[in-house]
Amino acid sequence: MEKVFAVIDLKSFYATVECIKRGLDPFKAPLVVCDEFRGPGSIIMSVTPYLKTLGCKNVMRRYDLPKGIDYVYARPNMELYVTKSTEFNALLLDYFADEDIHTYSIDETFINLTPYLNLYKLNPHDLVQKVMAQIKAEFGLVSAAGIGPNMFMAKCALDIEAKKTKTQIAHWYEKDVKEKLWKVTPITKIWGISTGYEKRLAKLGLFNMEDVAKAPKGKLKDALGILGEQIWEHAHGIDESDMKDQYRTKSKSFTSGQVLHRDYELEEAPVLIREMCDDICARLRAYEFKAGLIYLGVLESRPSGQQYGKSMSLLKLSNDNNELFMAFMNVFKSFPLKDPLRQIHLAVGNVKNADFEQISLFDEMNGQDQGKLWQTLDQIHARFGKDKLMRANALTRSSTYLRRVNQIGGHRK
Repeated sequence: MEKVFAVIDLKSFYATVECIKRGLDPFKAPLVVCDEFRGPGSIIMSVTPYLKTLGCKNVMRRYDLPKGIDYVYARPNMELYVTKSTEFNALLLDYFADEDIHTYSIDETFINLTPYLNLYKLNPHDLVQKVMAQIKAEFGLVSAAGIGPNMFMAKCALDIEAKKTKTQIAHWYEKDVKEKLWKVTPITKIWGISTGYEKRLAKLGLFNMEDVAKAPKGKLKDALGILGEQIWEHAHGIDESDMKDQYRTKSKSFTSGQVLHRDYELEEAPVLIREMCDDICARLRAYEFKAGLIYLGVLESRPSGQQYGKSMSLLKLSNDNNELFMAFMNVFKSFPLKDPLRQIHLAVGNVKNADFEQISLFDEMNGQDQGKLWQTLDQIHARFGKDKLMRANALTRSSTYLRRVNQIGGHRK
């Protein structure tokens, strides 16, 4: 039996959830999900389908909204959105087994339809339509879906065609590779191709998927590595990835980043780096991991807008707050910074299981006691909350700790 995949997307998810909460029609209400009290530069997380017809986009700045409209502002409520997303995926389990479902994002899920077409005696379009109708009936959420012979083709059907159709469903077949996929411009509309790769492909004289398909596979691999080979296969409609293995990276990493709401003077940065480092270390210990590599990136405020980033290997694997903080600070001090900061990004990589201890002659004798201290702190935070025990500098003006512990994904719970 030929494989058939679908991807279901909850349209204008955050904005629709907020409309339902207020008893508004998302196709008539000018609602935007945005914390208006953060100022005119605050980011719009989602807009209703009605506002999309007026040219608004899901991700834009508040000052870019069209003038002359009496907007309804909804402060982001990530806890509610996660709950609704969980309910949506729980509904899918009424139809499909867990191993045939892959949650791609909070509002988008892939499904392997192949084993269920005979079970439900329905064709792919009708089965997906049945599920979408139940999503609308139970939650009031409007969805769109793409169907294809693999996950890539299903996603392209969704992104490029489904949202423009009356049924909000598009089914792409192998024949649509040449008829539809090859004609898409700009090429960044294709899933997985960023503006950076668009530029690199353009340097090779490749401007759409037809150009990519007709280029030698080796040329793409030499220029772009493994991803170049994958883009070439996608241009031929080939995607042999297994849903069960999709997006399981070989090398794990943990990150923490902040877009700052004001200019931070350079002497304030260590407070933020310390807090973000503490967060990463706690997550490492929760998964019983240690890191062997760190990365620090910063962005200076305007007018310079200069970016700096640098990674550094550690002498030994660690998840100790103090050791990683010192390493991050060594990187930070190496930057020729002059202007205040607007962004800070921390990451750790080369992550390994922490089921052994690497001893060094230069380690302090109280290293084990220090490790127990961090574990005890983790336990207190897990039981009582991160705002019950914290560093004293969390009460200073430079700190963002108390605000961030009450957020999910950088947004208000």
